[in-house]
Amino acid sequence: MNTSDYDTAFRSMRDRVDTELKAYFDSMEGMKSDPVCVTVTSMIRDFTMNGGKRIRPILVVLGHDLFAPHDERVYRAAISIELTQTYLLIHDDIMDQSETRRGKPSLHAAARAQVTGVVSDPRRISENIAIVAGDLADSYAHQALLGCGLPPNETMAANMELSRIIEMTGYGQLIDISSSYNPDFSQKDLLRLHMLKTAKYTIEGPLRMGALLSGTAQNILPLSYYGTLLGTAFQLHDDILGLFGDEKKTGKSIKSDVNEGKKTLLILKAMERSGSEDADFIRKCIGSGNVSDEDFDRLRKIVMDTGSYEYSRNLMTKLIEKSKEYLAQVQGNKEVKDFLAWFAHYIIDRTS
Repeated sequence: MNTSDYDTAFRSMRDRVDTELKAYFDSMEGMKSDPVCVTVTSMIRDFTMNGGKRIRPILVVLGHDLFAPHDERVYRAAISIELTQTYLLIHDDIMDQSETRRGKPSLHAAARAQVTGVVSDPRRISENIAIVAGDLADSYAHQALLGCGLPPNETMAANMELSRIIEMTGYGQLIDISSSYNPDFSQKDLLRLHMLKTAKYTIEGPLRMGALLSGTAQNILPLSYYGTLLGTAFQLHDDILGLFGDEKKTGKSIKSDVNEGKKTLLILKAMERSGSEDADFIRKCIGSGNVSDEDFDRLRKIVMDTGSYEYSRNLMTKLIEKSKEYLAQVQGNKEVKDFLAWFAHYIIDRTS
């Protein structure tokens, strides 16, 4: 297939995931007799269905089809990782105090709009609602996976992998939180963070879930290496979009990463390669919480002038090429492997 064929196939799979997500929410019983529960479950649905590339569930399907004939039931299993993402993003937005997600209000911001004027402390109440909403989404994820209809042994193995994904993401989040007050936070620490927080739950984990659902006896370690390296490159590209992307395409403020104090590779390398004045300026920007337009433009110029941007791009390219070497070692369906080779470039060419 050529690039346009892969694009079409990817969009078709994304639509299929959306159809399965809608069907799942439509079938939910929940607590339909309680108006508060109905409201919150509707908010979870809206948050989940509000865009998203559906990369993770698509990779679950590809991981399965790499080793076994396609089975439509794998799509029901695959939405579990999208529901897990809903859970993680809701909690992440609370921790980052992010007001938007994919161009619309984050769940705690939407909840705050509903309770403002009704309660005395709308911020606390709305964050409490969002925390519970995230917990519910986590429960939905496991229910969708365990109820997908695929053989129980394979389903249980995939569910264990899903739990492992959540565990590793939690460790990564702890490292991410500590990075803001750790003056010795280094590139080595950052890459470990990316492997735990992004690579595991974005690419490597979903592929492993799919492979486990297939019941394959093949060695899936090369597939894991592919996913880990590619997932790290995915995050490096996300960080570039976070500083240089188009707000209309990314769906969030171009300043959000800086205002949240994120020590991305772009920031770490720029500080390392700057003189003391510029390095102190960068520290001031990421510690301000509300960087001005003028300071933000200067920060981006420093990142470019120090070669930090080029360094990040080069590392990302190396990770992609190494990931493809591991992919070549995978003993599986050639068409799926070709799709995954295309996907390796798709993730660093994307604009959102």
